[in-house]
Amino acid sequence: MDATDFFEADLGDEAALETLKSLSVPPCPEIIVELLGEARREDIDFIRISRLITGDVALAAAALKSANSPFFALRRKVQSVQQAVAVLGLRNLLKIVYGVVLRQSLGGPGAPPLERFWERSNYNAVVSAYLAGRLPGVSTDDAYTFGLFHDAGIAILTQKYPDYIQTMMRANASTLPVTAIEDEHHPTNHVVVGALLARNWYLPDQVVWAIRYHHEPSVFTTPRKHATPDVCLLVAIRLISEHIVARFLNYPDDAEWENNKEAALGHLGWFEDDIDDLARGLAVDLREIQAYRAG
Repeated sequence: MDATDFFEADLGDEAALETLKSLSVPPCPEIIVELLGEARREDIDFIRISRLITGDVALAAAALKSANSPFFALRRKVQSVQQAVAVLGLRNLLKIVYGVVLRQSLGGPGAPPLERFWERSNYNAVVSAYLAGRLPGVSTDDAYTFGLFHDAGIAILTQKYPDYIQTMMRANASTLPVTAIEDEHHPTNHVVVGALLARNWYLPDQVVWAIRYHHEPSVFTTPRKHATPDVCLLVAIRLISEHIVARFLNYPDDAEWENNKEAALGHLGWFEDDIDDLARGLAVDLREIQAYRAG
């Protein structure tokens, strides 16, 4: 399947395809390829996984810090990466690796500082997984990965176009779709670039397509070839997660929430009162995460 088929009409003209070729979309890091390979094995080799993690200082530090966090409530702190891997398990370890490696790949030397972006991405991953746990069908692991990666295209385009941050500021204040504002000022938009990154990093198909459609709530009512039930659930979860995270951080809601909240809530069968209850419950966890990250 070529890129045009993969992203449908978005890449239908040669100019858009040439733009994507010129973008520096990082290939999947070898550490993720190796860990995904281990995850498919019947007999997982945790010693080999520990060696892989130990080979990257940032990953080793993140694994140790996470294993010793209040979430695992260990009586004694772990002292080695091998102990940390045993405590975390492969599923939690993959989440940590994705977070660290994504930031390494998109936020290296010369990249614009995007502290608010990375903060919101991490919170969105946690909130998305929490919301998915209250819905039938969609995997909490997929929801976490989607929450972390869904706006990754923003970091890539910020490096490519010096005025891209200004474009996003206009988009957040506009009643028009975010991608419409992006397409007006640039040859492509962050959902296409983000979906390309997700495909390159071997993320599950439902995560790739949820990234592609996450600014298109029309998928709830208009059939699309790749808008499966899980994809539609992830798109709805994203809208609600962004609202809850903004509320926690005391940021104003953008126009997209006001315009599409009824569609997202209706698709999930939820009401605004349900979101208020979820937000209050999540605030405790998010404050703990905030304190942990600051520590």
